[in-house]
Amino acid sequence: MDNAKEMAQVLLDEVRQNFASVVWTHKIQEKQADIYANRYKIFETCNIIFAGFTSCGVVAIFLCDDYITKVLTTVVSFGSFFLSAYLKGFDLKNLERQHRIAANKFIIVRNQLLHIIAELHMESNLEQIKAEYQQILSDLNKLYLEAPSTTDSAVSKASEALNIKNEYTYTDEEIDHFLPNNLKGGIH
Repeated sequence: MDNAKEMAQVLLDEVRQNFASVVWTHKIQEKQADIYANRYKIFETCNIIFAGFTSCGVVAIFLCDDYITKVLTTVVSFGSFFLSAYLKGFDLKNLERQHRIAANKFIIVRNQLLHIIAELHMESNLEQIKAEYQQILSDLNKLYLEAPSTTDSAVSKASEALNIKNEYTYTDEEIDHFLPNNLKGGIH
C-alpha cells in the first residue's frame, strides 16, 4: 500500500469514528428531548386534573360542610401548586427545545461526515478532504461543548433505538423507495 492510500485509510478510520460518535450523540439528544416532552405532557395533564378537582372541591365545600371534602380539596390544591411550581422552575418545554436544536445541529455534522467518507472512498483530492474535515471537526468540537447535558435514561433509549430498533439503518429497498427511478440502486 502506498503512502497516499495509507494516509487516506488513517483519515477514513478517524472520520468513521467521529461519524459513529455523532450518530450516537444525535440520537441521545433526540431521546432526551423526547423524555422532557413526555414529562411535560404528564405533569401538565396532572396539573389540569388537579386544578379541576380543586375547583370541584371548592364548590363541594360550599354545598356541604364535610371535613373529608375540605381535606381532599386542600391536598389536591397543594398538589396542583407543587406541579405548577415544578413546571415553572424546570421549564421542560425550553429543555426539550434545547435538546431538539442540538440534535438538529448534530444531523448537519453527521451528513457532512458522511460526505467526507464518500469523498475518501471516491479517492478525491486528499488535501482538500483534510481541509474540509478539519473545519467540520472544529465545528463539531464547538457543538460538543455547547450541547446540553443528557441523562442515563436518554443514553439507554438511544442504545435501544440504534441497536435494537435499527432507527438509523435503511435497507436498499427503503432508500430506493424515496428516490426517482433513474437514481435507484447502484451506478448504471
